[in-house]
Amino acid sequence: MDIKKLKYFLAVVDAGSITAAARRIPVAQPALTRQIRLLEERVGARLFERDRKGVSLTRAGRFLYDNGRRLVAELDSVAKKTRAISDGFSDSLAIGITTIHPYIPSISSLISRFRAQNPSIRLTLESMLSGPQRSAILDGGIDAGILFTEREEDPRLAYLPIARYRMAVIVSRRHPLTEASPTSLRAFAEAPFIRFSRDSTPGSYDRVDRCFRRAGIVPNTVQECHDDITIRSLVATGMGYAIMPSIMVQGESDLVAYELEDLPISSQLMLAWRKGGDSKAVDALCRMVDAPGNIMATPPEDGRA
Repeated sequence: MDIKKLKYFLAVVDAGSITAAARRIPVAQPALTRQIRLLEERVGARLFERDRKGVSLTRAGRFLYDNGRRLVAELDSVAKKTRAISDGFSDSLAIGITTIHPYIPSISSLISRFRAQNPSIRLTLESMLSGPQRSAILDGGIDAGILFTEREEDPRLAYLPIARYRMAVIVSRRHPLTEASPTSLRAFAEAPFIRFSRDSTPGSYDRVDRCFRRAGIVPNTVQECHDDITIRSLVATGMGYAIMPSIMVQGESDLVAYELEDLPISSQLMLAWRKGGDSKAVDALCRMVDAPGNIMATPPEDGRA
């Protein structure tokens, strides 16, 4: 199968139409249409249903799309490892890291130790949120990820716990509600909240929502964001409150974290990789994380929503 035609096919699916895909690539629309037809002839199946609104996948097209993304990612991974070997390395390892890793010194320490102990492995880091990390691991874009998740969120991944951080309401010290020390979510019933978009961290979003419902609160969400740093910055300006790992206020004089009685949830930091994968570099990273006495962070919290 021609990898170029396969990439064109994936681009059409992602764009929703041949016209939109032709603009993105960019390539002339008639040429792109011909490439798709040649691919259909090659695989011996119709991949798209075509109508005035655009294109939609047939069952065969859906199968090719789901597997084609993995094939393209695996080919890209092979190319990366080939370049690494050509440059004198024995292997390569691409790791996704959470956007708040600067607030977790043990992650930087882990990466430094891995580099020192495995100089023959080319290590690359990709900063991304937990949701995109899961997708990138499954698609082969990265080999492993250090992300906030729970084991049940995706059974296609293997996990190794690193640390668990208690969730808290994060507040600017300049906000009036910080004059007292609240112990319940009900103290924030009318407060403006800045929240993650659900597609960024669906598991955490749903656990927080359950806590709001138990407290009888409909949160006053004034802003949704996709990353931790933006939310933390908006809280620091006094725009509103956020529910985040309490470690986010570490070393900060302008923020305070309230761990509340009716917010008994934690955020689990995990090392994740695709089940069934065969990577000596990932195995080496797992051994380092799982080494006896390798205390990465605070002990696990007992409370769970």
